[in-house]
Amino acid sequence: MGCTGGEGNGRWRRGSTATWPRAWPGWRFVQGGGASRLFPPLTATEAGEAVAHLLHQSPRQYGIDVTRWRLADVGQVLSWLTRRSLPGIYKVLKRLGFSRKQAQAFIRSPDTAYALKWRAILAAYQDAVEHPEQAVLLFGDELTYWRRPAVRAVHQRRGQKQRRVVNRPGANTQTRIVAVVNACTGQVTYRQRSRVGRFELVAFYEQLRQDYPAVPRLYLVLDNWPTHKHPLVLEAAQHHALRLLFLPTYASWLNPIEKLWRWLRQDVLHCHPFADDLDHLRQAVTRWLDRFRSGSRHLLFFIGLLSRVELNQYGD
Repeated sequence: MGCTGGEGNGRWRRGSTATWPRAWPGWRFVQGGGASRLFPPLTATEAGEAVAHLLHQSPRQYGIDVTRWRLADVGQVLSWLTRRSLPGIYKVLKRLGFSRKQAQAFIRSPDTAYALKWRAILAAYQDAVEHPEQAVLLFGDELTYWRRPAVRAVHQRRGQKQRRVVNRPGANTQTRIVAVVNACTGQVTYRQRSRVGRFELVAFYEQLRQDYPAVPRLYLVLDNWPTHKHPLVLEAAQHHALRLLFLPTYASWLNPIEKLWRWLRQDVLHCHPFADDLDHLRQAVTRWLDRFRSGSRHLLFFIGLLSRVELNQYGD
């Protein structure tokens, strides 16, 4: 309700607008008056949909020669924001649930055989689920990490200096890991070396066969790193009866083991204190990976191969 005139002789008090007539008995009030709507003539839902549609278009489609939307551009295109100031537009967008966010790099797989390769992997997964004694599906990948810690955000008292991540001069020595995760049990088999090439892969394939000696169908999903297709490596895979399934090109999101690396970075590699002791860093990585040597349902849940319902039902 809004005030239209008169003199108030009542004392102002806190409370809802319903108390105003009693506080100012000499004033006249109009029911339904007051502040205007934020996005006339739209509802909040309609306004949100309009903003979402606009932000997913290029500004150039509206004659604005920039690559990213600015507040002024949004106010120029949406008629119900035209007369608002930049802070006003910001507040309206915030009220609707929109904020400025970091963009995410994305490459769409150009592989013409994308669907065919993915169906083959899904068929192997179904085989492993339905015949656990006869088939095993492994997702494999390699990871490189360095002696110097990766600097990431940490908790610290507000207003204080950032936490210092200790480093030291010298060669930033790298370490390579080649690993696989069992898609049904979460068992991790890995090999950690200063470098991983065709000879290390040959030895690793032998290690895989030792871990699964009685499984006739051992599927191994890999990316398209050229070393995976080296004749010596392919010969070793055939010798140990490994059925190699290659992912579509530029489709790393189809490989669940990528999330294992993400977890390892979060727990061990980010802001680690071993910049002056590479052996201790490698031992920390070994201890972390050894937790999954016998399998882990929690790992399967983390990498997206087990639902929360199944995790709660069966436990870890």
